[in-house]
Amino acid sequence: MPAIVFDMDGVLIDSERLVLRAWEHVGAEMGIPGLNDLFYRAIGTTHAHTATLFAEAFGDSVDYIAFRDRVREYFYNVLTVNGAPLKTGARELLDWLKAEGWAIGLASSSREAGVRLNMERTGLISYFDVLIGGDMLKASKPAPDIYLRACAELGVAPASAFAVEDSYNGVRAAHAAGMHTVMVPDMVPATEEMRALAETVLPDLLHVRDWLKEKRPA
Repeated sequence: MPAIVFDMDGVLIDSERLVLRAWEHVGAEMGIPGLNDLFYRAIGTTHAHTATLFAEAFGDSVDYIAFRDRVREYFYNVLTVNGAPLKTGARELLDWLKAEGWAIGLASSSREAGVRLNMERTGLISYFDVLIGGDMLKASKPAPDIYLRACAELGVAPASAFAVEDSYNGVRAAHAAGMHTVMVPDMVPATEEMRALAETVLPDLLHVRDWLKEKRPA
């Protein structure tokens, strides 16, 4: 059975821009400078890793837990009003994968409860055979652990499975796991490193569907 594992934020739902907006809003309220660069370094990682980045940047002068909680409140308040917008081609790709009999996993650095909630709100939860959140493991992307676990729970070898990612840390993680890695850039463009690590770089999930129609695991 062919298998594929997706990241969530920036791949299936258009959430990264809202997260950045939340960071900017809360950062201004708390008087925290220089968050833009820190945000891009944190894309695709867990809250624990982001806490480390904050400690390195600000020491004890910024309460990361308070910042994180206020960002989360802002983020979910907006989602409650507007819903979580899907990325172009998300439902079409998932429909095709299900019809073709693919095993489908989700491997997000976000907390498992939040991932499940977002997937339920968008109506995508039923597509996934396996759902892994970043709080279910110790090591964050770019470590391959989350993808290795997703493949193990799907019952497939990483070398025969695909991964779809938008972030640098996500691409590094999927590649390190030995998967066929597809990058669909969102907030950050594909660099030379990303093009070397990914099997292909595509503009949206509709193009991923078309590419997969011509491609199967080795």
